[in-house]
Amino acid sequence: MIKRLIDNIRAYVDYLSQLHIYVSVHTGFCADMLPLLPLNLHRNPQCLLVKSDSEAWDACIRLHTAEDDGSMQIRRRTCHAGVEETVFPLSCGGTVCAAAEDMEQAQLCTLVEPLCRMIEYLKHLSPDDREETTESELVNRAVKYIQRHFYLRISNAEVAAACACSVSTLCHLFKAHKGTSVHAFISEARITYAQQLLATGRLSVTAIAQKAGFSDYNGFTRRFKKATGLSPTAYRRQYGRP
Repeated sequence: MIKRLIDNIRAYVDYLSQLHIYVSVHTGFCADMLPLLPLNLHRNPQCLLVKSDSEAWDACIRLHTAEDDGSMQIRRRTCHAGVEETVFPLSCGGTVCAAAEDMEQAQLCTLVEPLCRMIEYLKHLSPDDREETTESELVNRAVKYIQRHFYLRISNAEVAAACACSVSTLCHLFKAHKGTSVHAFISEARITYAQQLLATGRLSVTAIAQKAGFSDYNGFTRRFKKATGLSPTAYRRQYGRP
């Protein structure tokens, strides 16, 4: 049931993206919800450009922390990057933020509220195992650190230090909960970011490689093609917005 619900949430987020509705989820991610942790990132094209700046990350986090006041009112706001968003409170704690292009507020609410209900139901179904939650929180911190710093030359030791644990503990728990290594996850985060910039932005391929954390252009194109089956230029032609 939980796996199917997670798959449904992912599919619904993809559906919203096709409608140019960009959502992010800000709540406590227990062990069962870790596959959805990438949804903690904003996918709005403007945010994608801004979030390669660590100070912009900090400003965004401060804004979300200040807004987590327990209110259940749906509200609109403009973030520090100038993006207009609608904030949907979750009954389980946290929020879903949505930014849309040229859409009436009523229609946006109709489309995003089913996602909120699915997330609330998932948290209701997820078991509350304290030991598992402690481990998942460490992995959660590692993933968030990587999401904020993947464009820099970060090492396993730096990620472990940010999580206040040893490298061996980090690697063991990360592999157990995420099914992949820390190094592979960093590489995947860089490729995913590059895909999003290629599909939504107008930056050159060279600039995108640098913003995604690749110091070597040839290395970037080689890894990108291995991961996606397409060169960056071909990917932009196939998936880029007109």
